[in-house]
Amino acid sequence: MTVQESQMRRRAVKETASKQTEGEAAPPEAAHDSKSKSKGTAGPNWLVRNSSKYAFMLVVALSFVTRYWKIWDPAQVVFDEVHFGKFASYYLRRQYYFDVHPPLAKMVVALGGWLVGYDGHFLFDKIGMDYMSNGVPYIMMRSWVALFGFVLPPLVYMIMAESGYSVAASLLAAVLVTFDNALVTQGRLILLDNIMIFFMLAAIYAYVRFFKLRYRAFGTQWWSWLLSTGFMLGCAMSCKLVGVLTMGVIGCAVLFDLWRIIDIRRGTTVKLCIQHFMARAFALIAVPLIVYLGFFYVHFAVLTRTGPGDAYHTANFQMQLIDNPMTKSSFDVHFGDEIAFRHRDTGVYLDSNPGRYPLRYADQRVSSQGQQVTGAKKLSDNGYWRIKPVNNAEAYAQFIARRQSGEELSKEEMAKWVVHHTDLVQLEHVATNTNLRTHDVASPMTATNMEFTTLPLNNTANVDDTIWQIKIDGAKSNSTKLQTSASFIRVVSHKHGVAMWTHSKPLPDWGHKHQEINGNKKPEDKSTLWTVPKIRGRTATAEELEEMKKKVVGMGFMAKFIELQGLMIRHNNALTTVHPFQSTPITWPLLLRGISFWTDKDSRRQIYLLGNPVGWWTANCALLLYGMLVVALAVLERRNAPVVDSIVYRHMLRSTGFLAAAWIWHYAPFFLMGRSLFLHHYLPASIFAYMVTAAVYQFASVIDYQRFALKHWYGRARAVVPSPVAAVAFVGLVCVQVACFLYFAPLTYGTAGLSPDEVNSRRWLSSYDLHFQK
Repeated sequence: MTVQESQMRRRAVKETASKQTEGEAAPPEAAHDSKSKSKGTAGPNWLVRNSSKYAFMLVVALSFVTRYWKIWDPAQVVFDEVHFGKFASYYLRRQYYFDVHPPLAKMVVALGGWLVGYDGHFLFDKIGMDYMSNGVPYIMMRSWVALFGFVLPPLVYMIMAESGYSVAASLLAAVLVTFDNALVTQGRLILLDNIMIFFMLAAIYAYVRFFKLRYRAFGTQWWSWLLSTGFMLGCAMSCKLVGVLTMGVIGCAVLFDLWRIIDIRRGTTVKLCIQHFMARAFALIAVPLIVYLGFFYVHFAVLTRTGPGDAYHTANFQMQLIDNPMTKSSFDVHFGDEIAFRHRDTGVYLDSNPGRYPLRYADQRVSSQGQQVTGAKKLSDNGYWRIKPVNNAEAYAQFIARRQSGEELSKEEMAKWVVHHTDLVQLEHVATNTNLRTHDVASPMTATNMEFTTLPLNNTANVDDTIWQIKIDGAKSNSTKLQTSASFIRVVSHKHGVAMWTHSKPLPDWGHKHQEINGNKKPEDKSTLWTVPKIRGRTATAEELEEMKKKVVGMGFMAKFIELQGLMIRHNNALTTVHPFQSTPITWPLLLRGISFWTDKDSRRQIYLLGNPVGWWTANCALLLYGMLVVALAVLERRNAPVVDSIVYRHMLRSTGFLAAAWIWHYAPFFLMGRSLFLHHYLPASIFAYMVTAAVYQFASVIDYQRFALKHWYGRARAVVPSPVAAVAFVGLVCVQVACFLYFAPLTYGTAGLSPDEVNSRRWLSSYDLHFQK
């Protein structure tokens, strides 16, 4: 026998063992040998044979109870239901909104409301708002979303079983997920994470089924599971952008698979290698992208009416929406017009009043005691400013006199006085006859920025402080006109170079709780954009309305899609505002802190997102132990001193390694993100950590992998637990997980009845933000 024949024979033996371990049918001769060896040996009894089915049904029952227990309580808006319930209402109203996440999960929530006849009348404005008095079918909407959380433990069981693990290991992983407090809390409210996790796990399951058919390539089932993997990946990405992390996991597995396929010793031709590559590229890259694009197409098709998300977009995008103000009131702004300014991000209007800044602020800094310039939520007479040119004073005086006299000027005459990009202007506050000014005095709340105030018209000593340059965002030339609603502008001080800016934190009582207006030293920042929503006394005629509609330039799907993607990425990266319950990735596996979802002072109840401490800490140990075992076994293998069977070693490296890689992929990237992060971002990784825990349990307790391995989750089993010690370990792990879950259940479900002592007893770490400790 030649060396090459010997190598081919050894490889065939290994592949046969691999197929048997991973549940794939072995060649006829291997099956014959197996039958011969088992001849005369009594088979397992009916209970053992059907144990996988019974275990699966048990997981289904337990998952249903934990997710749907008292799902009607509390009957109030909880945590991020304030956002995602609102978005569902916008879908049902068909009003356009903006969010940093892709649309699928929110459309799923909206579908649940639509199925029960909800019309979107409630906007979930505040945490704690009552559902019952507002006629919201919240029980059905929560139950619909909980369906996706309910499916997670059965999916985990199916993945483990299809990966060749035993009934005990598969059941252990599923039970650990079933009784995880964080997954239960997140999975029974109107939130997005469990919908996304469902598609993530569905993609993993589909890929496992596809990989098991690798020796039946290009068959109907092979294509079905490959395409299903791509579709589920697309759905996961379409729920939240972090869904792309699952694509990274499967991408690594595909590269490993392709590396195996191109081995010339397998007899694969170059043509066959290319076919394998193209099939995977189409199914796992093209299909997810098509799915992702498809859901955005539906998103735009549903949200056709103007809504709260308009202001984030360009004028052309906004004008595609039905009833958008730009199609009704987009006028050229002329010098002499009395106009209002509205901040794009916060929606407040530039306002001033005769009130003065206090002499000293709370930090003892001294102000100019000038006239207050603030940001008001509502437009009033104090919100109008007359825009005046800096140059051509005499010609402007004649023009404005003719306008005020009521003389009807021609379009050509009016066109000479349109405000353009880069024009230098003064802004006169109409109510107080003062000019807008910024000067080298620190603003009330942002000491690094410049104060905004006003200056009397007859003050010529500081006139340079009152000169502003109008910069239209996206203008291609100085001929670009300033238009109401359609133009996004920056108002930049000609002398100091700062841009008019505001933020959402309100001023103290002396500022009427308005927003601070100041000069931002980063004039090109996106948050310095304003619009001119209105010209006082200017309304459109029927002829003008018709003309405006004709001017609307159509915008294709791809143009809308690209614009929205840019906004999503930019605003997602800008989510850096400090949140009281944010945390860092390094703290998540240790469960150092949770999130307070909801509290009720009257009944002394709280919903607190917290993982199962025992389960998470056990999973950490299992991950660490797995890493140490891989290193130790690899060293022993290199020294030709293996201590475990080759099948066990291969299964531990490939199958368990895939699960460990999934944990890394769904956890490590968060260390690179600069936005605010929260504990719930770790939930997908926590599921894979539980699966690794079950895999380590199997490695420690099972020697004969082929005897205990399941072929399919619905298939027959030959054995359940290898020894009494393994049974005790299994029962111990399950009991501890369930006991810990029940102990923290009052915080998971927000049930009443905990005394201050009982609350404190559940504060295992001082960083847990538990209320009602006294």
